[in-house]
Amino acid sequence: MKTARTYLPGYALLASLLLTASTGALAVDNNLHFYGNLLSKSCTLVVDGTNLAEIHFPTVSNRDLMVAGQSAHLPVVFKLKDCKGPAGYNVKVTLSGTEDSGQPGFLAIDDTSTAQGVGIGMETLEGKRVDINNTTGATFALINGNNDINFRAWIQAKSGREVTIGEFTASLTATFEYI
Repeated sequence: MKTARTYLPGYALLASLLLTASTGALAVDNNLHFYGNLLSKSCTLVVDGTNLAEIHFPTVSNRDLMVAGQSAHLPVVFKLKDCKGPAGYNVKVTLSGTEDSGQPGFLAIDDTSTAQGVGIGMETLEGKRVDINNTTGATFALINGNNDINFRAWIQAKSGREVTIGEFTASLTATFEYI
């Protein structure tokens, strides 16, 4: 009488590897360390209605815009209140939204806009451009209490494109990271 044996080669190999791995492993106490910094830094964003800020550009002639290339730079102010933190703390502000395909770093106007051929630029008061969707953003020093985070915005004509008259809207998201 013959005895039939069924072999499962994969299982036998796996079992011997597990046995070998478990007998050859060495345990070392405290070999993974975690560290960080918990901060009490924070501010409350001042929201006007549903927005942090709303910018109304004055009416600009499409001819003037095409000649100058850009409009006047208007203030954009984000207000923070009740800021608390140690001396020398900062906030990094990054801006995200739909980037203008013809002008990298500029905010695109919404598809529902009748105006065409422009994007919106953002910069700090010192004139450092803050590109849309760039993780570098801009860093601002904070003091305890109330703070204004100041930017400037402008309309930028797309190079080589006709500026079409009409109304426009655009939206972006501002992210605040306390550092």
